[in-house]
Amino acid sequence: MAQINVLLEKQLLTVQNRDVISSGDANYDMCSFTFDSAWEGFTKTAVFYQDKANVQYAVLGSDDACTVPAAAMAREGRMYIGVFGIKDTAVLTSTLDTIEIERGAISGDNVSTEPTDDVFLSIISKYQSILDSIASQNAKLDEANAILQAQMELLEKVNAFEIEPLEQRLSAMEITLGRYGETISEEHEKVESMLTRIQESSFLIRDVQVVFDSNNEYRLDDGRVDEGCIVDAYFDAMSAERILGGVIYVESFDGYILFTTATKYTEPLNCTVEVRRY
Repeated sequence: MAQINVLLEKQLLTVQNRDVISSGDANYDMCSFTFDSAWEGFTKTAVFYQDKANVQYAVLGSDDACTVPAAAMAREGRMYIGVFGIKDTAVLTSTLDTIEIERGAISGDNVSTEPTDDVFLSIISKYQSILDSIASQNAKLDEANAILQAQMELLEKVNAFEIEPLEQRLSAMEITLGRYGETISEEHEKVESMLTRIQESSFLIRDVQVVFDSNNEYRLDDGRVDEGCIVDAYFDAMSAERILGGVIYVESFDGYILFTTATKYTEPLNCTVEVRRY
C-alpha cells in the first residue's frame, strides 16, 4: 500500500513523499494530510484528478486521511492533489501539488469516473440545524391540530345539553356554537401564523450565479434578507474547483446578500444560498 503524505501550511499544499503508485489500483492507496492552525474548525474535503472533467472528492475523517479514489489514478500520468474546507460562510482552499502515477499491470480504464457522494455529506450536515428547527415547528403544528380536533369533538357533543324548555336549549346551543366558532378561528390563525414564521425563519435560494464585478463584489438582491440573517453559500463541484486557492465571504444586509473576495474570478460560480433568521 502506498501512503501519500501531504503538508498544509496555511494554503500552501506540498506532497512530502513520492511513493510508487501504479495505475489500476482501487481502494488500496492512502493519502494523509497534516494541517496547521489555519484549518482548525473547517470541514475538509480532498480533491484528486488527472482530468479536470473528472474531479474526484473525499471528505476527510477525524484522522485527516482518506483512500485515494480509483478514478483519479486510472491511468499512467500526473495526478493533482488539493483540499478545501468549509466553516460557516468561509471557504478555504489550498494550492495544488502533483504525483506521478506509474503504468500498472492492469488497466484502470473501466473504473467509474463519477464523483463520489462523500463530498455532499459535508454540505448536508450544514442543513442539520434547519432540519431540527423544522421538526420542532412540526411538533407545535401537530399540537395545534390536536386542539382543533378537540374543538370539533366538543361541537359534536353540543346535543348533550339538557336545558328546558326547548327555546332555552336552542338559545344556549347558539351561544355555545358561537364561542366554539371563535375558538376555532383563533386556533386557525395561530396555525397560519406558525407556518408563516417557519417559511420566513429559513429558506434556500437555489441556482445562484455569482459574477464578481471589478471591485471583486457580487450583490444578490432579495427583500426577505436583512442584516440580522446568517447566510451560507454552498458551491457546486466545478465552482469549488475554480475557488481553490481563494476565499469567498458572504454577508447579509437589508434587502441583499453581498459576496466579496480578494481573488480575481473571471468565470461565473454557481451555488445555493441558505438564509437563517433567529
